[in-house]
Amino acid sequence: MSIINPMLTVRPVLTPAQAAAPTEGRQYGLQAGQLVNATVAEGGHSEVLLDLDRQHLRAQTQTPLQTGQKLRLLVVENKPQLILRLMQDNLLERLTHAVHLLEGKCELAGALLQLTKSPGAEKLLPEKTLTKLLDFFTPFRAASPETLTGQELQSLARHLGLTLEADLARGSSSVEPANLKSLLLSTDHSDTENKPETAEQTKQLLQKLELFQLCNLRLARQGASLLPLPLPFLDNGYLVAQKDTASDQESQPAKKISLYLSLQGLGDLRIDLLQENEGLFVRFTCDHGDKTSFLAEQETELASMLTSLPLCGATYGSDQGALKTDLIRRILGDGDELLDARV
Repeated sequence: MSIINPMLTVRPVLTPAQAAAPTEGRQYGLQAGQLVNATVAEGGHSEVLLDLDRQHLRAQTQTPLQTGQKLRLLVVENKPQLILRLMQDNLLERLTHAVHLLEGKCELAGALLQLTKSPGAEKLLPEKTLTKLLDFFTPFRAASPETLTGQELQSLARHLGLTLEADLARGSSSVEPANLKSLLLSTDHSDTENKPETAEQTKQLLQKLELFQLCNLRLARQGASLLPLPLPFLDNGYLVAQKDTASDQESQPAKKISLYLSLQGLGDLRIDLLQENEGLFVRFTCDHGDKTSFLAEQETELASMLTSLPLCGATYGSDQGALKTDLIRRILGDGDELLDARV
């Protein structure tokens, strides 16, 4: 079902001198087809006051708007009346309906093994490609994280197929043939009428991968990217990487990584890592204050395990009740919302 974005008919709030000017002389500096940002200075159900680039405009609307709400508007007409169309953020709308799936366990590696063992799997992808895909995900099914390498984590997004469409746009030579999304799409289009469990599993996995891609589109506004961590010793886990522009051009840009983890036996945990020239700074945030002292006792062991970078400092804190939705709040954050309602 398509939704028609509502219109706002605008009449300006003018000083006596401005009101005396000819109508054609008041065009607000806007052109038809232009996209503009505005803030609702006074909300209402049928009439609102907009703050549009320091111009206060009284607008008639069929959509109730709240004071403080941020809007993205398209200029439909600029004369004889100014008519604006309220633009909806379809990406935000899709994420709002699906983002709760982030709280489920990422069973990607185990599900891959089941799919490749199902009858007819060899018809979906070439045998060498299937073997390469299985070999790549083998370390992600290991009981201990020590078997994983940084290179494997670096190429995880491509093997999951999170970059599939972007790689295809750059050319077929850029695509990683051994990727999970291609396998799932092949499975989805094959004859699965006699295998309803396979069809349902494929649908759920594709939904998860597409959710991760939507999250990355959203996080790209923050200069960040999300990577799921399908590891057996995690009830749930995600890595969000972000690069900051250094103020000093001669210095290397700082690298920020946040790990959002649900660990077996330890519960929810966020680990923020900041790499700077002198080394690594780490902050642990637990879901309960009692766990911070336990982590602090392991700091010596942590420092000894770090080989590439020295540990410059570690801090510990707790945030009860907020960690479960911490990542969701970051993805749906209000940095530059098209509709950002605040009461």
